[in-house]
Amino acid sequence: MKRGKLQTWGLYTALLVIAFVMISPVYILFKVSISEPEEVNTAHPSFLVQDATMDHWTDILTTEKKTESGLIIYGIKGDTYSVTGADGNDYTLKGSDQFTINGVFKKVTFLNQDKEIKLGREELQNLRNHLTTKKTFFGQKVVESLYQPLGKSFLVASITTIVAIVICAPAAYVISRMPSYIGYIVVLGLLVTRMFPDVGIALPVATRFLSWGLTDSSFGLILAHLIPNLPFLAWILVGTFAMIPKDLEQSAMIDGANRIKALIRVVFPIAIPGIAVGSIFVWLNSWNEFIYARYLSTEVATLPLRIFEVITRGSIFPAAAYSMILTIPVIIITFLLQRYMKSGMLSGAVKG
Repeated sequence: MKRGKLQTWGLYTALLVIAFVMISPVYILFKVSISEPEEVNTAHPSFLVQDATMDHWTDILTTEKKTESGLIIYGIKGDTYSVTGADGNDYTLKGSDQFTINGVFKKVTFLNQDKEIKLGREELQNLRNHLTTKKTFFGQKVVESLYQPLGKSFLVASITTIVAIVICAPAAYVISRMPSYIGYIVVLGLLVTRMFPDVGIALPVATRFLSWGLTDSSFGLILAHLIPNLPFLAWILVGTFAMIPKDLEQSAMIDGANRIKALIRVVFPIAIPGIAVGSIFVWLNSWNEFIYARYLSTEVATLPLRIFEVITRGSIFPAAAYSMILTIPVIIITFLLQRYMKSGMLSGAVKG
C-alpha cells in the first residue's frame, strides 16, 4: 500500500517538475515584458514581478501620431498672436503669418480670434505635448511592424495546415491499407525526405520561387512550408489510420456504403484525434518557421522574422513582448484543438 502511494506521489512530483520546466520560459518572457529595466538588468533579478509596467507593450502596440506642428497659440489679443514653439521659444505672429497642421500650411487667422487664452509655461508644455502626438493602436508604424507580420503568419500557418490535412489524410489512409512491406518502404521514403535540413534546401527553393515570381507572397510561403510538413503529417497519420480496424469499413460497406462514404463517415471521424495532433504540429511548425520566411519575405515579414529583427537591435524588453504575442495564438490553438484528442474512441467498436 505504501509502495503504491509512493509511486503515485512520485508520478505527481515528476509531472509538477515537467510542468514547471515547460511553463517557466513563458513566465520569464512575460515577466521581462512587464518589468522595469532596473528590475531585470541586475546581477540577481527576482523571479516574481516587483514593479510592473505596461510601457514595453505600449511601445509595440501603439504609435505616436503627429497631429500638430508644435506651435501652440496661448495668447490672442487683437491682430497679434503670442505662440510658443516646440523649441520652447516665444514667437509673435500676425494674422498674415502661417503655421502647419499635419504638414498643411494654415493662416494664423484660421484660429478663433474672439477668445483669449492665457497659460503658464508648464501648462503650455503639457498642452504642446498633448497636441503634437497622440497614441493610436492603428498607426502606420504599428500596422507595419506588428499587425501585418501577425496577420501574415496566422494566414500562412492556417492555410498550410488545412492544405496539408486535405493532401495527407487520404494519402496516409492509402498507405496504411497497403501491404505492410510496401507501406514500410513508403513511410521510410517519407522520413528520408526529412533528413535534409531546411537551411540546405531553402536557398534553391527560394531561387526557383524567385523565377516564378512567388517571393514576398503568402502563396509562395505556403508552398514552401508544405515541403517539410507534408511528409511529417503523412507519417503521423499513417500510424493513426493503421490503428483503425478494417472491419469497420467492411461493416459500413455491408450496410450499403461505398468506400468513399465509409472513409468519410466512419474512418475520418475516428481518426480525428490523430488529425488534431498532426494539425497542431503542422500549425506550430509553420507559425514558428524562420528559414523560408527569411529567404522569401522581402517586404512584409512574418512574426518570427520580426522578432529576429527586434532582437538584433539589442533590446530584450520589446523582444519579450513580441515573443509573448507569438506565444498567445499557440495557447489558443492548442486549447481549441485539445478537445478532439480523446482516447478510447475505438473501444467496443469491433466485437471479437
